[in-house]
Amino acid sequence: MQRAPAASLFVASRWPANLLALALLGGCAAWQDAPRLAFQCPRELRFEARLYQDMALLEGLRGHAVLERVAGDDGALHYADPTVQARFGLGLDGRLVRLDYTGIPEPVYCEHQPGAGAPAVRAIARPGPRPPPPRPDPNAPVQTNIRQGDGNNGPG
Repeated sequence: MQRAPAASLFVASRWPANLLALALLGGCAAWQDAPRLAFQCPRELRFEARLYQDMALLEGLRGHAVLERVAGDDGALHYADPTVQARFGLGLDGRLVRLDYTGIPEPVYCEHQPGAGAPAVRAIARPGPRPPPPRPDPNAPVQTNIRQGDGNNGPG
């Protein structure tokens, strides 16, 4: 009967350690992701952006877009896809983004709305999240080195 209290004490002492380990792992996962940057555009349009070294993820009221990083010569962060080009970090304090849509002749300028402790407009130094590669088709033919019916299959 003395083992039961010792066992419950062992389980009780491990419970806070497990919670602490879970919290630390969750903190590490959140730390590695790019911060969400809120932008305010004309006509009450808003969107959030997460900037990575190779891509930008934009999320707004009209959906989301994945923009690939493109080379730029003016020091701004350039991202683009077939419908929009975005240049982040413009202006004196780097809070502006210029959006050039293919269907709109004039550019749209939006301003970063930093809150308390909000990060600066810059890309995180890691690649963006990519979807996993597609699973192979289970019905696809498999190439082998086994030959059948083409003559002599013996040695030599």
